[in-house]
Amino acid sequence: MKLLRKKRESSAEEKEKRSRRGRISRNKGSNYERTIASIFKERYGVDLVRTPQSGGFAKKSVKADEFRGDVVSADSSKELLLHIEAKNHKSWSLPKWFEQAESDCPEGKTPVVVFHKHGTSTEYVALKLSDFLKLVPKELIFREVEKND
Repeated sequence: MKLLRKKRESSAEEKEKRSRRGRISRNKGSNYERTIASIFKERYGVDLVRTPQSGGFAKKSVKADEFRGDVVSADSSKELLLHIEAKNHKSWSLPKWFEQAESDCPEGKTPVVVFHKHGTSTEYVALKLSDFLKLVPKELIFREVEKND
């Protein structure tokens, strides 16, 4: 009888630990999404916000394309042309993250994964080369070199 009670208590403790880890992980992800929104706002002067439920509810609705991704424009006069998936993990799983960004990306937007290693301050962006070439103008890639003949 004591063994059964201990097993139940142990099971309840384990369930609580998993629940706590889940909340911590969700909060960590939500905070990172807000950080990315803030970085974009600082650079471009457009208000971005974390998507409600981190974009999860949009997967269930055909009419919610504007809420797909982790960050969306809060300014109704500005459409964010990027579909941003923000990832804050200790270990990277870029192929899986990029697959998510591409599969969730609405028509007409460019899927982008913004990520960093948890505990560091350097942000990275991953996107397909073809999308990079469309987004970044030639002038930012090449510079004329003066030749001294």
